[in-house]
Amino acid sequence: MNSISFWVLCSSIGTVSMILVYIYLYISYRERFLGLWAVTWIVLLSRYLLFDTGLLPWKQSFLGLTTYQLLIFISILTFAWGTCLFISKPFNKLWLYITSALFLSNVVLNILCSSLVYKLIIPIFYGCYVCIWLGLIFIRLRLPGYGHLITGYSFILWSILNFLAPFSLGGAWFLPWSFAVGGLLRLAIAIGTLLVYLEKTRTDLIMNESKYRLLAENAVDVIYHYQLLPEEKLQYISPSVLTLTGYTPEEFYGDNTLALGLIHPDHHSAFDSFIKNWPDSAEIPLILRLVRKPQTILWIEQKCTPLYDEKGQIIALEGIIRDITMRKNMEQMASMIDRMNMVGNMAATVAHEIRNPMTTVHGYLQVMKRKEKYRDDKDKFELMLTELDRANSIIREYLSLSRERLPNFKTMSLNNIIETLFPLLQADAISSKVNVYLELSNIPELSLDENEIRQLLLNLVRNGIESMTQGGNLTVRTILENNKVILSVSDQGTGIPSHVLEKLGTPFITTKDSGTGLGLPLCYQIAKRHNATIKFITGGAGTTVFICFG
Repeated sequence: MNSISFWVLCSSIGTVSMILVYIYLYISYRERFLGLWAVTWIVLLSRYLLFDTGLLPWKQSFLGLTTYQLLIFISILTFAWGTCLFISKPFNKLWLYITSALFLSNVVLNILCSSLVYKLIIPIFYGCYVCIWLGLIFIRLRLPGYGHLITGYSFILWSILNFLAPFSLGGAWFLPWSFAVGGLLRLAIAIGTLLVYLEKTRTDLIMNESKYRLLAENAVDVIYHYQLLPEEKLQYISPSVLTLTGYTPEEFYGDNTLALGLIHPDHHSAFDSFIKNWPDSAEIPLILRLVRKPQTILWIEQKCTPLYDEKGQIIALEGIIRDITMRKNMEQMASMIDRMNMVGNMAATVAHEIRNPMTTVHGYLQVMKRKEKYRDDKDKFELMLTELDRANSIIREYLSLSRERLPNFKTMSLNNIIETLFPLLQADAISSKVNVYLELSNIPELSLDENEIRQLLLNLVRNGIESMTQGGNLTVRTILENNKVILSVSDQGTGIPSHVLEKLGTPFITTKDSGTGLGLPLCYQIAKRHNATIKFITGGAGTTVFICFG
């Protein structure tokens, strides 16, 4: 074996090793550029083994020479195509047209020209140009490590060596060295491209991990991963849990029972049922109420997905927890509106039929009360008439819910309406030993229906007065906040029970023994017609109602 064959064989062994690595990576990850690079090195290897070793007499054969040139063009085309895919750059079909045109020109040159050097100039110089282009691409890659630099500079050196190839075919003294250096450069390119692939894959993994972590940590919903085997442990929970619950992720990591302690007492049975029916219950979202750190209530919806091991055992849970308090409030409001519509429909069909016989009875009782023979029963007649009047007032409020009024809006001062109504409010409060105070700020005029606002304020003030059985102070305020006018009524009563607070605005829901439960629904209707919202803040020190206009 001469020195040329020895170096060709050595470089071929290295190339075969890299081809096997590329084929393995392609089968594992199905990346097209890995497949194209593998094809490139297979073509180059076949050229070295069949032609450069002298196994086939190609230099004096038209078919052999044309095949040799074709292998050069194919290897150039496939490596350029694979590199374009690797750097996510579209492969221009102009490459295919230029390569095809140069190959056909080379075939014509093979027929017309007798010099081997001239016959090899086009494919080798074209290969040199492409190698320099590829080298610059790899050098400019912004990747950590040195793989892209090894590959880039090896391509450039290989192109310089290939440029000298036509002049070394005549048996010059440096021919063995050119094969040796060429083999080492090809091996460096093969190893370098592999390093570049690994570096790029690692960089992409880091970027994807950073991107997904950024997504998880900035998500409004809470994302968690809970390990079940070999031991139960919360492995990850996103930072948004602090906004949702008032507790930091570190507090949840330090106490596995913290999440269970946040569940509202009324929903412990629902959570126990969810655990009891596991894993079938995982298919349906779990809706619970939680008690946040500042002792406020919120609704959450939890969806989770079980993770299994090879034996089919559930080893972990991954899920999302979403705050649905606003959705629940809207559902309650929609439900309240539906019930009010139902009340209105009932009122329209029933109330008049009730009032007609009551009017008859009321009239006859008044006539009978005046008769001499019923003089001793006068108190009984007064009681019956009083009860009929009370029933009639209830029906009147009931009917007011059913009427679809057209408000008479005018631009006016809310403060003026309150000040005009203040003597009446004081008169209502004095008998209950309640002091009424006004705290009116400088606010802009609003488009209001004066009669409806008076009715709204009277209902809210009377509710506040009736909640203070031992007397106290009631304050009516107007403030301007974020360019919105807010009317508030604050009392010092005992507060609203939680089971009633959830149903406020529902007809016939009341905490008063003699109440009808129709005052607040009427307030909600008035607020709705004024594009205003009603909010309650209640506790042991009293209740404040906020009506926000705008």
